[in-house]
Amino acid sequence: MATITGRPAACRGILQRMGKFEILLILVSLTAILSVLKSASSFTESSAKQSSNDNKQMKNNFQSGLAMHVEDHQQQCLGLDENQGMDLLIASARQILITMPAKAGGTSMKVFTKRCMKKSTPDNILSNPHRWTGFLVDSLHVQSIISSHILNEGSFIRLVDSPSRETLMIHTHREEGSRVASAVKQMSQAICVFSGARYSNQIQITAKFNVRKNSTHCILDENSFVKEIAANEAEVGFSTHRLLTCQSYKAIQENANQLVFLHYKQVDKLQKLLAKHHCPEMLDEPPIKANDSSNKSLKVLLHKNGTDESTNLTELEEWLHAKGPAMEWTLQLRSKASCQAKTFHMEDELFACPDETLKVTSASIDRW
Repeated sequence: MATITGRPAACRGILQRMGKFEILLILVSLTAILSVLKSASSFTESSAKQSSNDNKQMKNNFQSGLAMHVEDHQQQCLGLDENQGMDLLIASARQILITMPAKAGGTSMKVFTKRCMKKSTPDNILSNPHRWTGFLVDSLHVQSIISSHILNEGSFIRLVDSPSRETLMIHTHREEGSRVASAVKQMSQAICVFSGARYSNQIQITAKFNVRKNSTHCILDENSFVKEIAANEAEVGFSTHRLLTCQSYKAIQENANQLVFLHYKQVDKLQKLLAKHHCPEMLDEPPIKANDSSNKSLKVLLHKNGTDESTNLTELEEWLHAKGPAMEWTLQLRSKASCQAKTFHMEDELFACPDETLKVTSASIDRW
């Protein structure tokens, strides 16, 4: 207690020995220290408020950008019912070009177009520019609807490079994994029935694929069949990624065509809208479905060479289900692809539209 109570007396002694100047100096220093501490406190509080405001602004900007993205996407979705977006575009277009890769509703649309226009054009004319002049001078009244498979990037870009306010380009789209599987199925049927120029020589094809068949089933050698897929030709090779490339997206962005992407399963509704404006006599008819997988009669099975055929047969459907995800990279079916990220983003937006129909703009290419 003596030590504690003695400290105030010691302090008073020190102050008595100090001059007024020293005391004043101490007071000024304390005042300065308090001022610095107060300023630091104010700065910390101000910084915290500013940081909070910045975070709120960033959040608001993000939400605003997200809202604009959603709004832009919703505005680009087109309805396929009467008097909705697609109907209005078709009504205002003087020329309609319908394009697609293999296995994306193309044969159905070509048959529909031939019946609707009551006239045929050379097959896949939009991929054959050497026939374009003949098409132009063939008749005074140029056919208003043309449907054609597009076989390569160059053909697609040639069309995109010729924009017109009176021309509507509709591209039917199918996700590539699904498209390849369908192409492989069609190829197997063509081999089994020896159809098409590639498989018409029955003796050669039978030997190459070791074809054995009856009225309901067809057996093919697995190794030979896989090599045929890997050749990446015909329906397998006429793919989405050969059409929608970096150069294709660049051309779309620079030319701002009236371009619509439509999921291939919506071609029935598309036919109705086209019939309404160009061939109303077909409105009461059912949609045209040609080259549909449900019409394939033979069940195809694959046999691993050198094994017992009675125990080593696999149905093609099962084979594709098991190997589909690995087939594209092991056989390098996408070796010439580019800008696939844009296609994936486009598909996200396309499949999110209620009628799976999307109007493409330069802004949407930027967003993808």
